[in-house]
Amino acid sequence: MEASEAAAGQIVDSRLGYAAAFDRLFERGREAVLAGTHYCDTPPVEGGRWGLSVVFQPDSACAARLAAVTAEALAVAGASHWPTGAPGAVHFTVRAIEAHRAVVPEDDPLVMRCAAALQRAASKSRMVRLRLDGLTLTPSGVMACAYPLDSAADEFAARLGEELSDDGWFEADFHRNIWYATLVHFIGPLEDPVDLVDWVAARRHLDLGEGVIEEAELLRFKFNGRQPVRAGLAAAPLAAAVG
Repeated sequence: MEASEAAAGQIVDSRLGYAAAFDRLFERGREAVLAGTHYCDTPPVEGGRWGLSVVFQPDSACAARLAAVTAEALAVAGASHWPTGAPGAVHFTVRAIEAHRAVVPEDDPLVMRCAAALQRAASKSRMVRLRLDGLTLTPSGVMACAYPLDSAADEFAARLGEELSDDGWFEADFHRNIWYATLVHFIGPLEDPVDLVDWVAARRHLDLGEGVIEEAELLRFKFNGRQPVRAGLAAAPLAAAVG
């Protein structure tokens, strides 16, 4: 088998695996939403979720499409929930580095080491392309499902882990087996659980186009009074995006 054929076969296998994982999430989300046992997020606290992370940001056109469908989802779920698919918050997480810290100094040693690791990993990595194909429901929110069009995203994630070395301890034993952007995080009761399940089900294969990612970003999250938003600390261009 030619190398190109083998690579294409791996992409097909990965896509099938992602689709099955998104289907399982939908079933879990449907059960939780209908039972009223869905997870409700709260503003970040010291030692909790929303810590230092490396992420991909979608390009502007993709971000606009995600923002539009986020607004639609919020209208169904209820306006009080977090629109984390909005432009100031949307992202695809590559790796979480640590739990949330309310204060991160500009000269923070961990941030400086992670920024250097990010630069090294990015310098050896290609531009990332994700196909955004459908929404899914989870026990904590609504997701946009992302399917890598080649191996670049996974290769970057692996290189980042290598470059972080001991600083990658937080997710050392955790494997992210799907790519996604969470568009809505639930924070309380849902306006109409049945309507939300039906709305997402009707959009399981919604075509949201392609996202092109030319850099990776190290960031922390800040709560702006409405929801957590990105606060960039360092960014590095992926090698294929340069020149």
